[in-house]
Amino acid sequence: MKSQIIPHKRQRIALVICNGKVLSKKDLAPLLQGRPFVLCADGGANMARRLGIRPNAIVGDLDSISRSTRKFFSGVETIRMDDQYSTDLEKALDVLLERGFHSAVVVGAMGGRPDHSLANLSILMKYHRKMDLQFSDTFCDICIIDRKVVLNAGIGSVISLMPLGRCEGVTTSGLKYPLLDETLELGVREGTSNEVVSSHVRISVKNGILVLFVVKKK
Repeated sequence: MKSQIIPHKRQRIALVICNGKVLSKKDLAPLLQGRPFVLCADGGANMARRLGIRPNAIVGDLDSISRSTRKFFSGVETIRMDDQYSTDLEKALDVLLERGFHSAVVVGAMGGRPDHSLANLSILMKYHRKMDLQFSDTFCDICIIDRKVVLNAGIGSVISLMPLGRCEGVTTSGLKYPLLDETLELGVREGTSNEVVSSHVRISVKNGILVLFVVKKK
């Protein structure tokens, strides 16, 4: 990952593989370097198998994982949870929290059906106060900002700030078009496609929740 949120403290990170569009093995390589705890959310195990990744555990209601994949990963811890009031991604994040993980990167949560992508963004908002959580897909790294964040990004990188509702007191530095105590609101004004001009970008918001998209260079 060429850009990332600077963590507040050193933590072991978990990698959650979902059943959507997953990065290539080459794109996943940097995420695997730190030997994360790999947890597949149900059908994400099919993706892991295809990419040659052996997970530490598989969790979900197990309605999306193929029989051949279950057999292939027969030696992997499998946690069946039949609760239909939570998604497989929520089940996976709950398992991580129960096991004491405080940081996770989720792949395969975006890029499929638009309603699924929006639902997963809702999960990102729901869990971001419980753990340091980031989504990563082919095009972007995505996280929630509800206070302030420092971003390591290469000069020339592109970021977007999308408000969930109304966000007041948005201030940025290190961007070509800085914001100073301004308001962003969905359907009124968003902060799309801004350019990074400094090695450290600082973003803060006084009230409201922003979704930060860091566009990956290709």
